[in-house]
Amino acid sequence: MTPGQPGEQLILEIEGLNHRGEGIGRHRGQVVFVPLAAPGDRIRATVTEVKKKYLRAGLAELLESGTGRAVPRCPAFGRCGGCHIQHLDYAHQLQYKTGLVRNAFARIGGLDGTAVLSMLGMDDPWHYRNKVRLHIGCREGKVVLGFFAPSSHVLGRLTGESFACRLLDEDLNRLVRVVEHWLNQNRNRLLADKGGISEITLRKAAGTGETMVVLTTAKDFRFRTEKMIGELAASGRITTVVQQMAESAGREEDAEQTEILYGPGYLTDRLDDLVFRLSATSFYQVNPAQTRVLYRLVRAYAGLTGREQVVDAFCGVGTIALYLARRAGHVLGLELSPAAVADAQRNARLNKITNATFEQGAVEKSLPRLLKGSHRPDLVVLDPPRRGCHRGMLDVLAGRAVPRVIYVSCDPATLARDLGYLAGHGYRLVEARPVDMFPQTSHVECAVLMSRVEK
Repeated sequence: MTPGQPGEQLILEIEGLNHRGEGIGRHRGQVVFVPLAAPGDRIRATVTEVKKKYLRAGLAELLESGTGRAVPRCPAFGRCGGCHIQHLDYAHQLQYKTGLVRNAFARIGGLDGTAVLSMLGMDDPWHYRNKVRLHIGCREGKVVLGFFAPSSHVLGRLTGESFACRLLDEDLNRLVRVVEHWLNQNRNRLLADKGGISEITLRKAAGTGETMVVLTTAKDFRFRTEKMIGELAASGRITTVVQQMAESAGREEDAEQTEILYGPGYLTDRLDDLVFRLSATSFYQVNPAQTRVLYRLVRAYAGLTGREQVVDAFCGVGTIALYLARRAGHVLGLELSPAAVADAQRNARLNKITNATFEQGAVEKSLPRLLKGSHRPDLVVLDPPRRGCHRGMLDVLAGRAVPRVIYVSCDPATLARDLGYLAGHGYRLVEARPVDMFPQTSHVECAVLMSRVEK
């Protein structure tokens, strides 16, 4: 058989993990990526895909275990796309993720990786998620909820009476079973009609115990009876039920229009001494314990004295802005989502914070417009989506010589790219600290402090 062909058996020594948590081996000079392999493993792998610069292979047999390998707690690990590195013990997970950030800083940003401190981990890295999105399928004539298998749109993990996701809050695990039973009791009315429920999202406010069920449907679908929704709410100690309407199935990410079916239509949560109101479409961190760690770190990096003018770009529901407001002169939050801005304004009122204001609009436009005016803040906090910041926004930020920048990111690659650009335009990297918001997965959150270099 020609080397590097699908079906070929390879013996590999795993030397590390890539950014997706896949093992990295080498065969005759070619890189081979192997899901579920761990550093230090010696394995037999079967080639599944051949690319010009690398191979992909499946783990066929574990010949020798690396020192960091652990027995996964979840029987569905490998079939479910929710976890990537549950086969590593937690200490090695933290080392691996810290290394991802350091390597990205050096390789992509040309930055000093030693400025990246060790990742802040959890005491108990299980059952931490306060939100889950489930897809709908069928098994043996019954409606089931599930997660997509890795790199697919096929359900690889199905719910049932014994369902217990090791990442999900225990109350939400119980609520999954309640919702699945309700779907089966009403499946003809809920699923048979065109445009019926395509996804279900469950959220919990850990600080108050309130729960939300979000039913995603096509925009022209209507629930026929209030009784049916009332039965759902009563069966699971649910605070509110919301219908979220997408243009069509498969476009759930774009759904913005909502209708309240039961309860107030929002959750109220507590973080430290703050209260937050959360609507169905608003972004909110999924790990409550580590959210406190992250926001306290941002507040420490800010080093506020009570006089500073602060801009919080991509502010969401105002969490970071309000964490900083009580120690700042004024905080201005910028956010694209109208629903999130409305929540942020309410959250300021709920907390009796009068020195925080919020403006709706595309941050890529509103922040440069603000900085080009007479206003020069003492501190800008950047917390962009995974794609990072627009280059023009960073240009204006550097040109205005804002004294300090705190950057919060969920993607080490785009973070390193943007920090590298700022480092080339008058800023120095003071410190970076990853925070493990997503144990058992390869995802990384990081907070960074940059300061303006005095000429």
